[in-house]
Amino acid sequence: MKAIQDQLYKTLRKEIILGKLMPGERITETELAKRFSCSRSPVREALSRLHTEGFVEVLPRRGAVVSKTSAQEVHDYYALLKVLESQAVSWAAPKLTPEEIDKLEQTNEAMRQIKVDSQTGIEDWVRLNLEFHRLFRRHCGNMKMDWLVGEVRSRITRFLYTSLMVPAFDEYVQDHDLIIKQLRAKDHAAAADTMLRHVERAQAVLDRFLVREDHTGRLQAGRRE
Repeated sequence: MKAIQDQLYKTLRKEIILGKLMPGERITETELAKRFSCSRSPVREALSRLHTEGFVEVLPRRGAVVSKTSAQEVHDYYALLKVLESQAVSWAAPKLTPEEIDKLEQTNEAMRQIKVDSQTGIEDWVRLNLEFHRLFRRHCGNMKMDWLVGEVRSRITRFLYTSLMVPAFDEYVQDHDLIIKQLRAKDHAAAADTMLRHVERAQAVLDRFLVREDHTGRLQAGRRE
């Protein structure tokens, strides 16, 4: 049963993060048990885990719904993220080899070539963007950094899909270009500062999306009343 519970947990968590299960969407134990050909007990345990981590809200006699994240909560996550990501660059920069910097450039070039309006464009872009950022965390010398940033990012990654941040894609790639240039010039402090501004840019785009969504939701609620 533990294996089924883990599979349920990982699958649902991934679907929430990738935006396949949207905020406010209902998840029922009966449907999940049927989908995974199991009893309701491992389903209940998996949902309990997701509830503890803030991904779902468990409602008495109603199953669970995917948690809605407020603009303030996303803002708080990004406040942590920009400090952690910029510190990872600061620690990693002196240790990076020319080959590792080349790898950053290759990843960024692959991002530049993505057609974001293609069927998998946004998903491919997010995957490569995470790969670019993860290199710093894995070379910064702190074994917990990759895990910690990964946990923070997992709470906000789904909003990168739902906000369809296409207008900012070119600017993100240009930020990466500047970071790479500063690393090659061994201007490590500047690279760390650029990363901080880079994360702030992503936060600003997402903040605008969430405010717009909140405003639209209130207008629709007002019309229904």
